[in-house]
Amino acid sequence: MKKLLLFFASLLLLAATAQAQTNRAAYNGWLQYTGTYSLNSKFDLNLGGQYRAYSGVADKRLLLGLALLQYNFKNVPLSVGAGYMYLQLQPYTTADQVEKFDNRENRLYQQVIATQKFSRARLIHRYRVEERWTATGFRLRFRYLASLRLPLGPKTDLNPKWYLAIKDEIRLSDQPNPFDSNRVWGGVGRIFNKNLGGELLWMTQFDGGQNRSNYVAFILRHDFGWSADHPERRVRFLPQ
Repeated sequence: MKKLLLFFASLLLLAATAQAQTNRAAYNGWLQYTGTYSLNSKFDLNLGGQYRAYSGVADKRLLLGLALLQYNFKNVPLSVGAGYMYLQLQPYTTADQVEKFDNRENRLYQQVIATQKFSRARLIHRYRVEERWTATGFRLRFRYLASLRLPLGPKTDLNPKWYLAIKDEIRLSDQPNPFDSNRVWGGVGRIFNKNLGGELLWMTQFDGGQNRSNYVAFILRHDFGWSADHPERRVRFLPQ
């Protein structure tokens, strides 16, 4: 396990030093916090923040905040939710990557999350619709995320601390060319205690053609607990 951590740490260092070697947009950092607050046995409030940067973590690319109200069905592993997201994007606008454009976006979104269990593994499906108010006008986007979590360690361990995380997300727009992007994730996760977990991931985003960008991501997940009524029905550590 230490070798895995050293491997992903080396990826982060490579991303931070890539600025001197290649396009800044090709290697990026991604920091994220996701908090789940149980209001009662049926409703959760999810709050989150995200920071992305070019070439490691110093050169800001995106700042994001969100809030989501989620309803959890009692007898099936299913939840529905609706939320709001605010984004500040600062992409480079020139080929020499000197000048940036400051872009603000307001976003409403609705989502459905379904969970499947295969032995100790868990597969989460997230379906999301976004209404986006951008600098260039109103846009719709549709997203599907499959998130697989594979516990590490012997099968006799009922509460494994480490797991592998594999994710794939397809994003489609309402534009004449509907393909927006495809994000592929892979990495390791660690459950520190019943309320706190983290993931260290490598993500490649394919934007069509030869365009792609790479991220080293650290995601901190904070779970404030929930009702004892059917706790197995709740999705622990929601996908981002």
